[in-house]
Amino acid sequence: MSTTDKPLAVPRPGKVRVTSPAKMAKEAARARPKTRVIKVKAIEHGLVMQVAGVRRYDHVTILGNIKKGLKSRSLSILEEGLDVSQKELSGLLAIPTSTLTRRRKQGRLKPEESDRVVRFARLKDSAVQTMAGDKDAATQWLNTPLEILGGETPLGHASTELGARDVEDLLGRIRHGVFS
Repeated sequence: MSTTDKPLAVPRPGKVRVTSPAKMAKEAARARPKTRVIKVKAIEHGLVMQVAGVRRYDHVTILGNIKKGLKSRSLSILEEGLDVSQKELSGLLAIPTSTLTRRRKQGRLKPEESDRVVRFARLKDSAVQTMAGDKDAATQWLNTPLEILGGETPLGHASTELGARDVEDLLGRIRHGVFS
């Protein structure tokens, strides 16, 4: 046997220990250091909750309300929350002003219109969180044209779902200090 034919490792003589999976899990749990619970500030969903007509944030209930159509008062709540006129809101939601007026009289929006209302409310809530709870600063940021968005305002850019994702991504980068 030459020196290149020698094994790299030789098992030690002794007993082979076989344990059950349950026993292995117990041993692993004992060996694992204790975990600490860190409290994280909950994401604010204020405007989303208001337009969806819920008292506490419940994703399933909000989704159900969107599918059956939000109440028309959600339009007024969104107008006030975004600090835009009815005409500007009409443009953002891609719903003609006459249709918005008709929806207000009918009392309920269609599901796809409701989805767009919640999209803009979600963006406002995200901007408020990014601006450390300053609603005025968030509103101003949402209404300011930005070079990174091709000169559009974040609200204008968010008129489509893909555009809204761009704005959410930008807010996330701002929140985490990533330069763009």
